Amino acid sequence: MQESEEALIRLLSEEFNKSFQSGVEIGIGDDAAVISKFSPKLVATVDMAVEDIHFRRDWSTPFQIGAKITTASLADIFAMGGQPNYLLVALALSANENSQVIAEIAQGVRDVADRFDVTVIGGDLSKSEKMVLSVTALGEMTATPIKRGGAKIGQKIYLSALPGLSAAGLSILNRSLDRPRYVVEAHLNPKLTKPEKLIQCATAMCDISDGLSTDALHIAQASNVDLNFSRDLISKSNDFKDLSELATELNEDVFKWILNGGEDHFFIATVDPIVASDDLGIYVGMVEAGSGKVLLDGAEISSQGYQHF
Repeated sequence: MQESEEALIRLLSEEFNKSFQSGVEIGIGDDAAVISKFSPKLVATVDMAVEDIHFRRDWSTPFQIGAKITTASLADIFAMGGQPNYLLVALALSANENSQVIAEIAQGVRDVADRFDVTVIGGDLSKSEKMVLSVTALGEMTATPIKRGGAKIGQKIYLSALPGLSAAGLSILNRSLDRPRYVVEAHLNPKLTKPEKLIQCATAMCDISDGLSTDALHIAQASNVDLNFSRDLISKSNDFKDLSELATELNEDVFKWILNGGEDHFFIATVDPIVASDDLGIYVGMVEAGSGKVLLDGAEISSQGYQHF
């Protein structure tokens, strides 16, 4: 039976931890690696997108494909509290593709990179039966890295924005429905905003691109606590009403979209109540004593977001 993605990551972590050299402050197991032998510290991550797994050519333009995977890489740098500076881009595609496709992918990459003053400094091209795009982001740490393992009992849980719209967009695409374009665009080309205020006060933080329940579990397990979300608090979000109405129209569970949807590229963070405030984002729950579970109104969430395996 195929191992889960988490199990495979643990296996690889155990293997490669044997060869860690001095200067590796944070290795496998967080949103990005942090290397302390540089000044300022180097933060690095890589993301890969595979045709018909992460995107479909009949849905996404080459521009959207380039933009989406770049967004994913930069979000991981922000999740550590870092500042991205450079990108390495590797692209594999069939021999039938023309230079215009490559140019449009590059334009999508640059569109996101330019918004955050990030420079593409190199990469690689190869032939493949299906399109594969990989983006490596390199940045710097100007403060202490924000790890997944910093959540403490009694702290508040915040989201930088309400997730679920990307899942709504995917549902519409799967049904070939005619709905507002911004909903579909939330899935095909999700927008990224640096969580400036959360970075300044978060004790633990994670990009929630794999789904809120999955990425919250990373924090819960790394911190050996439970994260307890509140339906009532989530429902008070400014965007909840519109999302809930759309879910009802499509006969979907809005909380399934919010908790398990993924690909919104927002952030979950835990914050000490002393510094918590309304302008940090959406207050959605509390950190409680436990053993690494994610709860909704005290009941463990059994289903999770996207898993590759």
